[in-house]
Amino acid sequence: MARKKKHAEHVNHERWLVSYADFITLLFAFFVVMFAVSQVDSKRVGRFTEAFSKAVGEDMFPGRGTSLLPEGQAIPEAAPEEKEGGAAELPEELKRVKEKLAQLASLNGDALAGLLVIQKRNELVLRLSDSVMFESGDDRLKAPALAMIHTLAPELAARSVDVRVEGHTDDRPISNARYRSNWDLSTARATAVIVRLSAEGIPDARLAAAGYGQFRPVAPNTSEEGRKQNRRVDLVVAVSVPEEPGKPVSSLGVDAGTAGKATPSAGADGGTPGRVTPSVGADAGASDEKTLPPPAAGEAKP
Repeated sequence: MARKKKHAEHVNHERWLVSYADFITLLFAFFVVMFAVSQVDSKRVGRFTEAFSKAVGEDMFPGRGTSLLPEGQAIPEAAPEEKEGGAAELPEELKRVKEKLAQLASLNGDALAGLLVIQKRNELVLRLSDSVMFESGDDRLKAPALAMIHTLAPELAARSVDVRVEGHTDDRPISNARYRSNWDLSTARATAVIVRLSAEGIPDARLAAAGYGQFRPVAPNTSEEGRKQNRRVDLVVAVSVPEEPGKPVSSLGVDAGTAGKATPSAGADGGTPGRVTPSVGADAGASDEKTLPPPAAGEAKP
């Protein structure tokens, strides 16, 4: 029986297209991933890491947190925000405050339980949880809040810093005989903390209070965990800068030091003084215009 002749296999000269297509696909996927990573919102990532760390009790980035809780539980510190001209730089006075708070946390962790330290530009934010400070819908400080303020106040009073207390709430409305809205509640809570800080020895001139209601959240108000994070009191600590006295200026833009002085006007010939007209600041009801006599014959004109 005759054997079948084997036909010679044709060489496929287009096999390189398969490898080339795979390479292009991988290259496209690589650039898509790089673009997605470059568009990450640092604030949202910071809020996510903070919420995740609180939920699981573990620090996602151990090298960046400062522990202010007992038993060595670390709270991640928010990354410093950048400002114009480069990265934010914390003043030396605030660095010492931060170091001292870390020491106080190691010695008296129970009093500072629930305190979160955040660097925001060139300021230091001491974030106090609502659950530690107040009962729901109330502005009276709880016992743990009094202990925390008693621990923080001596260090803040000894430094050349100003303290601005900011009250925040969640988005659930409140309306009763005492508080008309979340504005009232947040402001009342900030004022309650201010009064206590003043009683602990911080000069009143270095204290300020602000209430923002529900309008500056740090987490979405779509869950109970997010609302819990938004119910807070922030102590914004900044280096004290003495105010320089300003120079008084009248409302019409005329220097107040020259107001009321008479200004001679030129006569018709441009060389002979005509009359004296009061400037801004003179009594508008009194007539101060004076006509100077013409020079005598033979007398030289000034």
